[in-house]
Parts: sequence; structure tokens; C-alpha cells
Amino acid sequence: MTFPYTHDHDRSSCRHVNEKLMHLAEPFQLFLQRCVSIDLEVDPAAASIFAFAAVHDDARPPILAKKRDLVIALDRLEAEATDGVHLLGHNILRHDLPHLFAMRPGLANVLRSPIDTLWLNPLAFPRNPYHHLVKHYHDGRLQAGHVNNPELDARLVFQVLRNQLAALRQQNADQPDAVTAFHFLATRMENSVGFDAAFREVRGVPAPDPLAAQKAIARLMAGRACERRLEQTLNRLSNPQLGWPMAYALSWILVAGGDSVMPPWVRAQFREAALIVRHLRDANCNGPDCAWCSERNDPVRALSRWFGFDAFRAEPVDDMGRPLQERIVDETMRGASVLGILPTGTGKSVCYQIPALSKFDKTGALTVVISPLVALMADQVQGMARAGVSIGHLQHAIPGLTSHAFCCFVPSLWGYG
Repeated sequence: MTFPYTHDHDRSSCRHVNEKLMHLAEPFQLFLQRCVSIDLEVDPAAASIFAFAAVHDDARPPILAKKRDLVIALDRLEAEATDGVHLLGHNILRHDLPHLFAMRPGLANVLRSPIDTLWLNPLAFPRNPYHHLVKHYHDGRLQAGHVNNPELDARLVFQVLRNQLAALRQQNADQPDAVTAFHFLATRMENSVGFDAAFREVRGVPAPDPLAAQKAIARLMAGRACERRLEQTLNRLSNPQLGWPMAYALSWILVAGGDSVMPPWVRAQFREAALIVRHLRDANCNGPDCAWCSERNDPVRALSRWFGFDAFRAEPVDDMGRPLQERIVDETMRGASVLGILPTGTGKSVCYQIPALSKFDKTGALTVVISPLVALMADQVQGMARAGVSIGHLQHAIPGLTSHAFCCFVPSLWGYG
């Protein structure tokens, strides 16, 4: 927008108006202006704050303080944290806020609508490559963190949140059931007003009710999980402690089978997330009418899927006449502890390759195979690679022994069991 003013003063005023309008026209700008991003520097030995920054996403002056100025800085933060202001941070819920509340307990009554970009990231960026500023494989910290410069880190969080909101909005356009489910699940815990505001900004509507969320999750998981296990899980949605774990489980399932993994910090802090994935996708209900379990837990179908064969070797067989290859694969896919003994040349490698591939596909689990037969395992690695399976290996010579210790990772897409 421009204005046909001719005087210098008017042109200057027009320029400032245009700049302000352009600034406000940026995606999510009005929402971000209601946020205050904070970052703390904490002495781990004393568990005390020695530097602090609180910044806005505009030209308003930041609140900066070293240890001697903390009282004044926190007074300013408390004065600015009025209703409608969201406190923003990366790992703010488990790190920054506990330290702030320990030093200033009264802030707990004011800062009731935080937004943690660490918690949002696995929902916004579940697929590899992940967000370029977040250390996905480690503890989720920011890649470009600045030591002893909390102001820069606090400003960086705005960039992360802006990217997350944009990714979630695109996901809402492509897969609205997913973001509907995330909105419901992320607002089950106390003091979830900030997350609710973020998802309202993305979706443009309030959080769904439980019935709408259940229907969205059911549609989302159709063909991706056991129907019977899904029904059991949906009946537990009223438990607020399962909100975030369920959201992370759903987010990973949507990208399962590729080279994307659930972040280690999620598995550590929300252990139920991995358990939900296993329950939905790797706990055979044995129902004849369950398409998922019939397809994904059948050893013959797994053999056909991964290697293109219609049946296992006919010999040798067990005492019931069943091919031993099939018996071993079936027991292993069921999670049993198995000792399989087969003659040379009867296809022992298939007995661990199929369960490994199946387990990774369903849960992202990593299988480690250890063998002293370096040449044989190297040949298997090459064969798997030719079949299009991602695989890696390590080998190490042990002094004083005639053989080598050898580890083969199947597949090398780093999941966790």
C-alpha cells in the first residue's frame, strides 16, 4: 500500500506506516507480538541463574540482566507478563520455568500460558530432515545456541516458532486430521493455554472436543495400526498424562518406514510414546478380521514383501512339518526369545533379516547382528544393499584371536528398540 503524499514530512510518515503494515503482514506476526521469549543461563553446580534475557519480536527494548540485576529484571518481566502474553522458550517447561519459579514463586501465578518450541518441534518436523536449528538426535537443544548470550538465543526461538507454525499450517492443509489430533492432545495438561493459542493460530478454530478428536485419530490411523489396539488406546484419551505421548506417537507413525526417528529426548521424557507405537503397531491382536495384524505379522507375507518369495524353504522342518525358517521368523516377530539351529546353506540370515525389517517398519527399532564371520556378513550387507535395504556395518579385529568381531545393523536407519 502507498499514499500519494508530496511533502517530505508526509512521505516520511507514509514510509513508517508502510513499514509497519508490511511488518504486520508477515505470517503470524500479530500472534508473535503477544509472546515474550526468554532464555536463562544457569550455573549447574549451584542451580542458580547468572544471566537472563526476555525479548519481544519487535522493536520493544529487551529485558537483560546479569546475576546482580536479576531482581529488577524479574520485576520488569512480571509487569509485562499480563493476560494474553505467552511466555516462549526452547525447553522452557522443564528448564527455564522451574528456575524462574524457584527464584520468584509469584511468577507461577502470572506465567500460566507458556509455549515450548522444544515440545512442538517433533509435531511440526517429524520427518528427516528435521528443523535445521534443532539438535534432533541429541537432546533437542538449538544448533546455533550462543554460550553466555541469552538475548541471541531468545531471539532465535522466535525464528523456530515461526517455522513451526508455518509447517503446522501446511500440515493442516495437507492432513487436517493430524493437526486436529495434535490440538486436542497438546491441551490436555494444566496451563496449556499457550499451546492452545498456537494451534488456534494454525487451525483458526478452537480445540476439538473428545469425540471429534477420537474420530480424527481413527481416520488418521486407518491402515496404519491395529484396529483393536487403536480402540483400546482411544478409550484412554481422557487421561491427561497421555496427551503429549499420544501426539508424539501419532506424529512418528505418520512418517514410519522411512529414515525418520522419534527424538531420543522424547523417548526419555515421554516413555509412553514408544509404548503407544508398539501397542498400536506391534502387538498382534490375532483377530482374523484385523487387516493390519494379518498383513504385518504374517511371516510369509513379510517374506514376500521384503524379498519377493512366496514361501520359505521347504526343508528343514520342525516336528509339526512346518518349515524351520518360517517357524523361527514367526516366533521372532512375536517377540519370543529364540535359539535357531539350521544346517549350513539353509538360509539362516533370513531368520533375523525379516524380523529386523518388520520391527523397524512397525516401530523404528534397530536390530544389531553380531557375528565372527566377516566375509559372510560383508556379503550379506552387499546383498541387502542390492535389495534396496539401508544397512551399515562395523568390524573390529581382536588381538590374539583368529577371527574378528563384526556388527551388522539392520537397517541402519537409527531407530530405538
